[in-house]
Amino acid sequence: MVQDTQVDTPLNIFLVSSEVSPLAQTGGLGQVCGSLPPALAGLGLKVTAVMPLYRSVDRQAHGLRPTSLGLSVPLAGWRIASRVWRGDLDGCPLYLLANEDMFGRAALYGGSQGDYPDNALRFTFLCRGAVELARALGQPVDVVHVHDWQTALLPAYMATRPFDLGPLQDAASLLTIHNLAFQGRFRRDLFRVTGLPASLDTMAGAELWGDVSFLKAGLVSADALSTVSPSYAQEIQTPAGGMGLDGVLRTREKDLYGILNGADYAVWSPENDPHLPATYSAADLSGRTLCRQGLLEAFELPPAPEDTPILGFVGRLTEQKGLSLILMAAPAMLARGLRLLVLGTGAPWSEQALMDLARGHPGRVGLKLTYSEPLAHLMQGGCDIMLMPSSFEPCGLNQMYAMRYGAAPLVHATGGLKDTVTPFDPASGQGTGFVFAPYAVVPLLAALEQALGVWAQPRQWRRLMANAMAQDFSWGVSARAYAALYRRLKTRKRA
Repeated sequence: MVQDTQVDTPLNIFLVSSEVSPLAQTGGLGQVCGSLPPALAGLGLKVTAVMPLYRSVDRQAHGLRPTSLGLSVPLAGWRIASRVWRGDLDGCPLYLLANEDMFGRAALYGGSQGDYPDNALRFTFLCRGAVELARALGQPVDVVHVHDWQTALLPAYMATRPFDLGPLQDAASLLTIHNLAFQGRFRRDLFRVTGLPASLDTMAGAELWGDVSFLKAGLVSADALSTVSPSYAQEIQTPAGGMGLDGVLRTREKDLYGILNGADYAVWSPENDPHLPATYSAADLSGRTLCRQGLLEAFELPPAPEDTPILGFVGRLTEQKGLSLILMAAPAMLARGLRLLVLGTGAPWSEQALMDLARGHPGRVGLKLTYSEPLAHLMQGGCDIMLMPSSFEPCGLNQMYAMRYGAAPLVHATGGLKDTVTPFDPASGQGTGFVFAPYAVVPLLAALEQALGVWAQPRQWRRLMANAMAQDFSWGVSARAYAALYRRLKTRKRA
């Protein structure tokens, strides 16, 4: 973990991402890139953020306005025009690159038929466009901070300098890995569209199992790498967690940092959450009863006895998020009279399996096969135990939200889940949730039995809630760690 640092001398950060919340997001990547810049600005850093202007971005709602900048972006031997729009991210300038052919799509990366076939072109355009934008703005840049495969070509350009990089020429680069499973792999012949030199079209460069990987190009090129929890930084250096890139990451061990994501408590806090039927706090939990009632009504379930805990799951209905474990454990859970509520979307097989489960247990299983921000808040306010049995989890945010709302997280001991949730010990009264390992149904059910044992002791459960609600995973903590890393990179680059 990078230690805190003084930020007396302003640092100029150029942050480039394919997602920035609240304008566009598919998950944690967008949330991080929407929350981190304002948190850094609060420490005195100067942050400029860059993203695509997707069709789905509501220009009026987000106060976007066109600028006078018109970019000519080199791409595969052509010059592609891009208009530039400007917004504000809680005081930080946000620039959006507009091109209808590239970003005028219904979704960010793909649809029901899979990823868009031209994603290599689209996100090369974003990276080349970011360089052209930096040149047009002409402002000093100390560190270029990019995120995941979609922007990982930027550090490769900075390391190899195949063309004029303008203010980015002497900047340091940081690549943050939000999820190593997404590697930006394309046919090997598409390397030519990147504009990178042939020296990177090798096994030591961007080649991965016969393909070209945009993420790997960044991994071997960036001045430093970070990921979103200390444990995940260690896990991805192992064959079990490295997804084919563990060897590369082990060679970068000294340059790899794990920095936990933060939670935006201005949005996620039961004291002032507009999505709850009643607000509450650690000092006065009375409003939670109304939240619990409202949640069951929202899922069209009958009232549950006060001594029956409600289990919840919010997220993508995928293997990574532990859906198979939940499905296998559900009969035993429901046989105890518990309620299970699920909010999320997934592949047809996963949704069908949950619908079959609900039909077999009427009145006990509630499904909302969609994503609703208000309902996600109500889930945190009304559930008693939040299930997060992910097979791997780079960081995770729902466990942080759950703790702030007084819902006990039940998690698999992996990645950021392991770093943020401590097992509750009834003897000492210490701990914030329930943790299981290894990744299997029996350990999951054993952890649930532990939770139910504490639930049966109201004083112990209130102690657990108080511990959880007192945790601080605010963005200020994470931003100070990033500021320390930026300063280290700037110093190293100029040495």
